[in-house]
Amino acid sequence: MPTPHSNDQAVSRRFLLGAAGVTLGTLAAPGILATAATAATSGKPRPGTPLGFALVSDTHLNPTAPARTDTMRTVFRAIADRDPAAVLHCGDITDSGSPAQIALYQSTVPAELADRIHYTPGNHEVRWDVSAKEEYHRAFGASPQSFDVCGVHVVALDPTMLLQEPGHFGGALLDWLEKDLRRVRKNTPIVIFQHHPVGDAWYYADDQDRFLELVERYDVRVVFAGHVHAEAVRPMNGLVEITLKAVKDSPHYYWAERTSDEHGKPQLVVTRVDLPATGGTTTTTVATVPLTGSGPGADVEPTTVHVSAAGAAFAVRASFGRTTPVAVRAQVLPETGFSGSVNTPYTELTRTGAHWQTSLDASALPPGTHQVRLRAVDADGSWWDSVRTVQLAGPGPRVAWETALDGAVQGALSTAGDLVVAGSTGGVVTAWAMRHGRAKQRWTVRTGPVYREPVIADSTVFVPGADHTVTALDTATGRRRWQVRTAEPVLSTPSLTRVDGAGVLLVAAGTTLLALDPTNGREHWRAALGGLATGRPACDGDRVYVGAGDARAHAFDARTGTALWTFTTRATTDPNTALLYGPWDDRTVLVPNGPVVVSSVSATWGLDRATGNTLWSVSGSSMYAGPRLATVGGSTALLLIQERGATLLVDPMSGAIRWQTQLGFPVFNSGAVVDGETAWVLGANSQLGALDLNTGRLDRLVKLGTGYSFSTPVLAGGQLVAADQNGRVRGVDLG
Repeated sequence: MPTPHSNDQAVSRRFLLGAAGVTLGTLAAPGILATAATAATSGKPRPGTPLGFALVSDTHLNPTAPARTDTMRTVFRAIADRDPAAVLHCGDITDSGSPAQIALYQSTVPAELADRIHYTPGNHEVRWDVSAKEEYHRAFGASPQSFDVCGVHVVALDPTMLLQEPGHFGGALLDWLEKDLRRVRKNTPIVIFQHHPVGDAWYYADDQDRFLELVERYDVRVVFAGHVHAEAVRPMNGLVEITLKAVKDSPHYYWAERTSDEHGKPQLVVTRVDLPATGGTTTTTVATVPLTGSGPGADVEPTTVHVSAAGAAFAVRASFGRTTPVAVRAQVLPETGFSGSVNTPYTELTRTGAHWQTSLDASALPPGTHQVRLRAVDADGSWWDSVRTVQLAGPGPRVAWETALDGAVQGALSTAGDLVVAGSTGGVVTAWAMRHGRAKQRWTVRTGPVYREPVIADSTVFVPGADHTVTALDTATGRRRWQVRTAEPVLSTPSLTRVDGAGVLLVAAGTTLLALDPTNGREHWRAALGGLATGRPACDGDRVYVGAGDARAHAFDARTGTALWTFTTRATTDPNTALLYGPWDDRTVLVPNGPVVVSSVSATWGLDRATGNTLWSVSGSSMYAGPRLATVGGSTALLLIQERGATLLVDPMSGAIRWQTQLGFPVFNSGAVVDGETAWVLGANSQLGALDLNTGRLDRLVKLGTGYSFSTPVLAGGQLVAADQNGRVRGVDLG
């Protein structure tokens, strides 16, 4: 979870700005590909250099959308004519980051701009990226990075997450950012550009409050962002956040120019330049940002904020310095705030002497970890937000122990007997022995970054690596038994099966399915897939089944890898549409004596194993959580959880719906673990609940933390073990 916020005296940003002049050497952080910032400047541009830079965002180039290419050429030609000091691209450069799309984009860049454009990736560069960001870095350089231009220090920040849409800053990136900001000389204003917007009603990054707390301590003046395809200006927490319109929707660019106000003080004037088809330009002023003095909302930064649980309510209390806000409000951050915007009402605080206070109703909230936001509004309409973490007591499951790994635990946990294994994006694989309600670490090793779960079988842990590896570790010691290199990153879950009595390890490495000998890693056969595969293949001893980003589910001969049949989930000739709507992240399920079940973001299908013919289908996006088999009332059932919480129990032989319900929270990848006729469901915002598979009733809710959870939990040693994007691994007593 994010570092708990202090309820003590708040440290003023205005005080800290004077201490921001420490100069450090070359910057680097474990797991972060970064370039060192240029030499610190005095905050004044060099004589004779351009004072303006351009910005674009969300260009989404794709060969199947030629109008966007024409727009991009027009926009870049207009920018080149103004001779900018730099061009900042806020991400979603292409539709899916494929080499063909990248090459198309690069063909639109005029030679005179090529060495002046700086990039940050968007979710479309990483969501479906078979190269695990390698293609992005080859084409567009390091992320993050920083440099100086026009007398300001510019940071290209990258909170994107591989295989996911929302953002996550994480400890390593925030450490890099703080080291970078510390080296900026006093009186040098700072500009940050990134893809995901932060703060206010945006919930694209689960740890955005940690990011805002960090930048509040430095002279950050502007944060530029894209993603939302809409222009908006938010003056908050000492800075101005400006979200940009999408270039793909209309030909335009933004221009930021350093000028002086009527008193000779520096300012940054941001305009939007539209390029209508009729010719000419139309310029609109978007914002004027002072580059000296206190930033927007800074005068109403609270000196203290205290939030505590009081029964079924949160008591909120705040005090301020010399400036009295015109309004002070508070809200509980919404449980459904995930990868989008949620506008929830605020409760006004009342002033009593030197303090402001209120009580927020928490009676409808589950016990566990929650966050409360306090907003102080200044007379000019700007505001200062402060977020506090608070624990709400109550009956039901409780966290018994907690530990942290380096990086995010994005893939599911694995278990065998009393052993639990987790792998992290920081390249850490750790095993715990679960005994008497506690976890004792058995071993920990370093591998490549892990984005899907390791698999335990036959006293071996098989680890998929984004560094083009599959690694076999001894379950008792963590010692490496073997490791094989693959042509592409392994972003899928391995599957151990038996064919003719012999073990076979199935691994989807990018666009290739491999059948390996689990004892030594030697290859039995390989088969080409038409697209990215990040889910989990299945095998019945005769056929291997796997979904891919070519909008097809594939069946192969389990002995030879010969292609047997394909099933199309989306009829299209557009490779990008095929990827987005294909079963690329499908965890294929085999129903005993029944069909093979595959899913996409559109539907789930039961297919005849021998032919691939459709036996039944259920609409809805159940791919990410993944179907789960269970025995309910003595018969086999299939649990389908859709990404926004709609949940169904169906007959896996016919597809008939037995019941359906709404969980009330989103579920992505984290899915459910079945325990008899109960399914423990972990939501994207770390909500955990017990789902009665007979009735569809959800109870025993608890909120485990504040981070996004994409990792399916496991049951081991009488506990449920769950993990999140902050690298937190928790053992939960279910009660």
